[in-house]
Amino acid sequence: LNSESIMFSHIIRYDWLLLRANRTLVFSVGLLAFFVGFALWNGHRQVGFQRETLAAIQQADVENTARLKQQVVAIEGGTPWTGSSWQNPSSPYTIGSNKGAKYAALPPGPLAILAVGQSDLRAYYYRVTMTKPQSLYHSEEIENAATLYNGSFDLVFVIVYLLPLLVVALSYNVVSSEKEQGTLSLLLSTEADFRRVVLGKYLFRWLLLNGVFVGLITAGLLVAGVDLPGSAGRLLLVFLLVLLYTAFWFALSFAVNSYGKNSGYNAAVLVGAWLVFVLIVPTVLSVGVNLLHPVPSRVELVTRTREVSDAVKKEGAKLLSSYYEDHPELVPKGQPVNYEDFAIKSLRTQMAVEEAMKPTEAQFETQLRSQQTLISYYRFLSPAVFVGQSLNDVAGTGDGRYADFKQQAMRFYQSFQRFFVQKIFRQEKMTSTEFDRIPNFQYQPPDATFFTIPNLLNLLFLAIATGFCVAVGLVKTKKVHLTMA
Repeated sequence: LNSESIMFSHIIRYDWLLLRANRTLVFSVGLLAFFVGFALWNGHRQVGFQRETLAAIQQADVENTARLKQQVVAIEGGTPWTGSSWQNPSSPYTIGSNKGAKYAALPPGPLAILAVGQSDLRAYYYRVTMTKPQSLYHSEEIENAATLYNGSFDLVFVIVYLLPLLVVALSYNVVSSEKEQGTLSLLLSTEADFRRVVLGKYLFRWLLLNGVFVGLITAGLLVAGVDLPGSAGRLLLVFLLVLLYTAFWFALSFAVNSYGKNSGYNAAVLVGAWLVFVLIVPTVLSVGVNLLHPVPSRVELVTRTREVSDAVKKEGAKLLSSYYEDHPELVPKGQPVNYEDFAIKSLRTQMAVEEAMKPTEAQFETQLRSQQTLISYYRFLSPAVFVGQSLNDVAGTGDGRYADFKQQAMRFYQSFQRFFVQKIFRQEKMTSTEFDRIPNFQYQPPDATFFTIPNLLNLLFLAIATGFCVAVGLVKTKKVHLTMA
């Protein structure tokens, strides 16, 4: 056992010298350091822009509320409002529909610099008024179409797309190069178990690559000022995903090498596997999901909203009368209802449109959920799909967090609307003290549970796929290594 350990250490040392001699290691580490550095810099820049934007929005909101409050204080003090009636700050309709708009904002997650995810496609803030909740479907910022199509360069891109190519470069000829260089027969003449020697070489390269990669990520996050102790749970899942993802690709390389083909054949097969798992399967899955569960277009949603609005306006007076009958508590006290008041008519029309649009909106959401469910069923066709999903979830840029944010924004819209609806239907004025009672949005993050059942299943599947490839490699290596000698 001692002599075998000594021999194993010699093999690892020989492998280390071999990597250094042909500069594969230097090239791979240098390329990896560049990719990781650029990805983290790009993520840090985007997160910084989002934080600056949200800070500016918050400051503008505070200043706007203070200005409106001071104007109402002046009106209450006897100074008449000389501006347009549509700009009068004492009108609850004016404040609720435009001038007193509030913002629902989603702050970046602790590890947001790791993954752009859906952050360049989904809105991270909404301008909320008491009118038109459908704006939550199409209020995103205008971005460069090519950038949105191609995606942004982030660490998830490095892990999912580029890291497997580095694994291939480091491992495609672990066995075949021994035969091509004439050293295989010398290796087989020893008392060492050939399969253990090959597995030792793969294990060494796996540890080497992941040690460098984890070190680069940790150093980059420290430079970026990320709170590592506070993000320990998230980082643990990230590192586990990386370790198992690279283990799968090393194991696949071992299985391919075990067939005893030449280095060119091995490289071609592994690159082909990369194309299938990383590019073809995710693309086919995306196209299939859209074909099976097509989401109604946003143009269709807007058009339907306009059609419903036109139909509702024709029943305006009747709807308003029935609404007061259903809500007698909102009837103005001490004065008759002014059914021709623009604010009352407009608000009631809008509320009727919202009610009529619920089936269309429900269809929109149902199709989105159906797409996500289908992807969750077939995500195991490619490790690139579920590894990317898990990494985006850990970084706080996945579909789940943005869906949760949108639900909270809709609930905030409803509370914001209720605040002004009562005053408008009662035909009351805004007082200076009421500006402090206008609802404000505060995002409530879900429980910080990262090792969810889907994420644990993803880790388990990676471990099973890795074990299967290793088993294939062990069986094939035992059958062909004497022939190769």
